[in-house]
Amino acid sequence: MEQYNRYEFEGEVIEVPVYWDDHLQREVEDYEDYYKQPGHTPSGRPVLLTFEDACPYADMVDDDPASVDCGSCRHYHQFPGSLLGVCHNEKMRSGAAKAEQPGANEEEIR
Repeated sequence: MEQYNRYEFEGEVIEVPVYWDDHLQREVEDYEDYYKQPGHTPSGRPVLLTFEDACPYADMVDDDPASVDCGSCRHYHQFPGSLLGVCHNEKMRSGAAKAEQPGANEEEIR
C-alpha cells in the first residue's frame, strides 16, 4: 500500500507519495510529479518546490547573491516538514501574466 503525506491549503488537498530511503533510513517525500507538472491552488497560486529557481518577480529576504531559489523569496510560504510551498506573488498567479499584457482585456478585432 502506497503511503502519502497530505497538505491542505486554500481548500485544495495535495497528496505527496512517500517512500523508504535506505541511505537515509527514513521515509522521504517523492516530488517527481512536481518536477513534471507543478500544481496550482484553486485560486491560481503555484505550488512549487523550495529549491526551484526564483522567478523574475522574486523579492528576496536578504541581499545575499546566493539567494536564487523560491525558498529565499518573501512571497513563498513553505509547508512545515515538506519541500513544497505556495507562491503568494500576485504576478505568478495562473492567468496573471496574460492579464498584464497590453490588449489582454480588449476584444480581438478581425
